[in-house]
Amino acid sequence: MNKQLAAALIAVTMGLGALPAGAADFVSKGGDGAIQCLRSFTSPMLDLPREELVSAVNQKYDHSLEVSERQSVIYNQSQLFTWASEAKVSCAKAVGFLRHGEANEEQISQCDCYYSRMRMLMR
Repeated sequence: MNKQLAAALIAVTMGLGALPAGAADFVSKGGDGAIQCLRSFTSPMLDLPREELVSAVNQKYDHSLEVSERQSVIYNQSQLFTWASEAKVSCAKAVGFLRHGEANEEQISQCDCYYSRMRMLMR
């Protein structure tokens, strides 16, 4: 991939990352009709015992990383690459917090929401 294309993809991904995402049963339609993750959403993963929470977040990170690196996803016309990338980043942040002893509610909830949005687009 040339440097200009890579820079453009990063810019688009970063710009879209500022927008709310959508996911399974914790979504709302925005004024433009787009599905969005509710900012007040709290992931049910937060109720898991710590060991299970760490495992669940790591699994979501690993899967979203794998999906975001697939050539068929990178060059797809859908938003799957965007949401796989968002899930990867959010879950990586959540993993980092967990490694330092903190279950960061916002990052875990974003991880869960973006991952669910990614999975919806994989159907």
